[in-house]
Amino acid sequence: MYIIIAGAGVVGFNIASLLAEAKHDVAVVDQSDEAVEAVRRQLDVRTISGNAATPRVLREAEVSRANLVVAVTNNDETNVLVCFLAKELGAAMTVARVRNPDYSGYFVTAARSPMAARKVMRPKSLGVDLFINPEVEVAEEIMGILSGLYPTDVQNFAGGRVQIREFRVGQEPPAGQAVSAIRLPEPATIVAISRGGQTSIPTPGEVVQPGDHIYLVAAAHHMEALGRMFAVPPRPVKNVAIFGGERAGFLVADGLEKRGINVKLIDPDLGRCQALAARLERTSVLHGDATDADFLTEQGITAADAFVATTSNDEINILCGLLARQLGVRRTIITVVKPGYIALAQAVGVDVAVSSLLEVAGRITRFVLHGGVISATFIGGKDLQAVEFVIGQSAAIAQHSLAESGLPKETIVAAVVRDDDVMVPAGDGPVRPGDHVIIVSRLSAIPAVERLFK
Repeated sequence: MYIIIAGAGVVGFNIASLLAEAKHDVAVVDQSDEAVEAVRRQLDVRTISGNAATPRVLREAEVSRANLVVAVTNNDETNVLVCFLAKELGAAMTVARVRNPDYSGYFVTAARSPMAARKVMRPKSLGVDLFINPEVEVAEEIMGILSGLYPTDVQNFAGGRVQIREFRVGQEPPAGQAVSAIRLPEPATIVAISRGGQTSIPTPGEVVQPGDHIYLVAAAHHMEALGRMFAVPPRPVKNVAIFGGERAGFLVADGLEKRGINVKLIDPDLGRCQALAARLERTSVLHGDATDADFLTEQGITAADAFVATTSNDEINILCGLLARQLGVRRTIITVVKPGYIALAQAVGVDVAVSSLLEVAGRITRFVLHGGVISATFIGGKDLQAVEFVIGQSAAIAQHSLAESGLPKETIVAAVVRDDDVMVPAGDGPVRPGDHVIIVSRLSAIPAVERLFK
């Protein structure tokens, strides 16, 4: 696919890197010569200096042949305008990153009179196929983690019937055991191991080590029993402390208080605290600094069931997560922009680091992939990707065994779902039209996998 990315900031750069690694033809457009030069030096993609919100620059980028245009500049309105112009000039699909929640749905115009009909404007009327709000994506991910039994990341597939969940290995078994020798209490497969900042698909003889993060795939109703191998289930989350009152922090607090959870939201900006207190009905808004251990202790944060750091500073979030863990908070979740910080956060003891960049990239991936793809997400940062395919009648792999289908070596079949039956491990039988197949693969191997499902 030919993909144009408008915006060469942190998000644009990393999305371009991911798409280039997946063998797509990528062009990056930005007004900053310095940002464009940084992309040119580090990535094997086409670069164009100029304002992507102008027809001249989009024509220079050959927008008329673009399969996808992704607008991720720092300005919502610019991103919408880029998508509108791109569609008018012939682009097939467009995605706009927006932060203003008013852009996320339909727009209803005012009526001329009380009895007159009101016009409904849909995003596609503006030339946008998909709005992505990073803060909304991150907030939903965090609330999903907090609602689970274990304080680790989880991804749902096949309508929630299959889960891939991350667990941290302690000093007890399965530490010291080879993957093939591990006896799991329910049918499950270890699809990935993260160690030292690198995530890979394990070989049967690989030995699990203390401190490893392993990723299990299983039927959702088996995850509770599997989780007991790695940790005692903590008590349900009833009290949550949040540091950072910017948009992501506000959305998490708002969502949690609507679920009846007691929330304390901390922010160092007094004006922001006053604005938050006016908007949140049940949340206790505290003016202070979550890097101050004495302040956290005085405010009773140490008794919270979970601590969430959502500031715009990755390093501060990691520091606060570590401090909360040292003060005895059982669950710690932070947000980061750079995926590289996920491994660092886990190494110092943070339970989960959610990357807004990967949340955005995961949504975009669904537009890039074809061949029956209905879900795609990253595992362990951006090293591996889990993709859910639905077998079509004409798919090359239909009625063939997965073991004999020619899947790339850096690929593992995580699960097959047929009607209400979840098959983990997937087995050696042929797959049929209508089956859901969840594949875990290195990003570079995804194009070869995709061809089998077309």
